[in-house]
Amino acid sequence: MKCYNTIMREYTDKITDKSKKSISDFVFYNCGIEQCKSGQLYGPKRREYHFIHFVVKGEGNLKIRDTIYHIHQNQLFVVPANEISTYWADDKNPWKYCWVGFLGIQSNQFLNSLMQCDKRRYVMDCQSTMFYEKQIEFILNISGKQLSTHLKVNGMMYHMIGRLLEELGANDPEDLDFSIPYQAQQYMEMYYHNNIQIADVAASVGVHANYLSNIFQKQYHVTPKQYLSNLRAKKACELLLYTEYPIYIVANSVGFTDPLAFSKFFRRMVGISPYYYRIQKEEKSCKK
Repeated sequence: MKCYNTIMREYTDKITDKSKKSISDFVFYNCGIEQCKSGQLYGPKRREYHFIHFVVKGEGNLKIRDTIYHIHQNQLFVVPANEISTYWADDKNPWKYCWVGFLGIQSNQFLNSLMQCDKRRYVMDCQSTMFYEKQIEFILNISGKQLSTHLKVNGMMYHMIGRLLEELGANDPEDLDFSIPYQAQQYMEMYYHNNIQIADVAASVGVHANYLSNIFQKQYHVTPKQYLSNLRAKKACELLLYTEYPIYIVANSVGFTDPLAFSKFFRRMVGISPYYYRIQKEEKSCKK
């Protein structure tokens, strides 16, 4: 990769622990504004978070899944988490862009709703990328390590994504996913804290549990049982790390009425007991 002397401002959230980011519903990761030099290139690179670039002026290119897209002012491009992408500025008219990165359990659905709005999927027209530049400029100006900054930044991100979904018509019913697997996923997200079983999930969407398992696995590449177990384990980890609730309350909060059954489940999913999982966190904090 070439080295470039560019004008860039960037802010990355350092308040939220990385492990908590991945188990949050929807959380800010980073943002920035950059005026690129001619031919300036990033990638090929894979990231663990989604990001959206808004082209404020100039032109450039995006390569993703062996397809190259030419992108210009008042367009945006979306790169989902774990996709390998390469993008570079035009030689004659290099772009200036701003971007926002985000992740979390619910971020996939927001991104899917957004990408369904255009057949090209990764590249879309935008009414005014300057609006998003101003929002990101605001975040850059208030960046800091205070809790108030964290809340303001996440509020701005929600505002930007909401505005974008509205602008591109992603709120129209035909653009939303009402499939049986998605409804089952949402049911589990809403009721994992109750003592629900897969039979309850299947009943909520009006199908047999075996049929649900087949179609759910085709869409999400895990069975409903695996999805529910992963969700409960992630939520339990969050409660153990960031609260002082007794183990029995953590267990009850993720759908287990029996703390012993919860401990066996947690050990199977995470590899250690809930007690030692929490102790490890406390020991790491003492060493800092």
